[in-house]
Amino acid sequence: MKRPIIILLIVGCFLFFAWVIAGATHILSIYHLPTTSNQPTYNPGDIIIASALKKPNNNSLILFKRPDNSTWVFRCIGKEGDVIEIRNATVYLNGKLLNEPFAWNEYYITKDQLQRIMGYVDKNKNTVKPINDSLFSIALTSAELKEYNLNLKLYTASKDSINPSIFPEFKKLGYNEDNLGPVKVPKNCYFVLGDSRHDAMDSRYIGFVKEDEIISTVIK
Repeated sequence: MKRPIIILLIVGCFLFFAWVIAGATHILSIYHLPTTSNQPTYNPGDIIIASALKKPNNNSLILFKRPDNSTWVFRCIGKEGDVIEIRNATVYLNGKLLNEPFAWNEYYITKDQLQRIMGYVDKNKNTVKPINDSLFSIALTSAELKEYNLNLKLYTASKDSINPSIFPEFKKLGYNEDNLGPVKVPKNCYFVLGDSRHDAMDSRYIGFVKEDEIISTVIK
């Protein structure tokens, strides 16, 4: 009876240390997402699996370190040499409109319209913010717009509006969160955006993410 127990202990110890090493080297890591910045793809508390063995690519969700040693997760929109432009909250890569079925943009919606779709909103956890007593903004994907049978106007910052939180180099050029660029991604850098476009402190606010800041790429 002792031999099987010893074998189990050895295997258990091996697996434990293998898991510790994998986590320390980011070969395979598990993260709990704390924020709403990547809704609707991920909700707060969701678990993601990432690996340093997977190379970041456009559309990949990447994990990277910030100066305070915190770990952030955003989607890679552009790599070295890519040209990024945002026009009225719509993203263009190298002059071509991006198809982003995963992105939540904000739209104006009236109180009556909102009441008619509250069942969908509760189910899909769409973010709703009041503008005044009769008007709201709602975060929706393009697919949800069709599903809810809505024809809504985008809720965006005007081209000449100033956001003091924007990355200083972008602010000098007169850009804001919904109207930015064109900008070329520098060497060994990435441009990242949160899927919830009006709820993410991404490259519009922190600038380009350097290659040596990246920890791993989400695989699930």
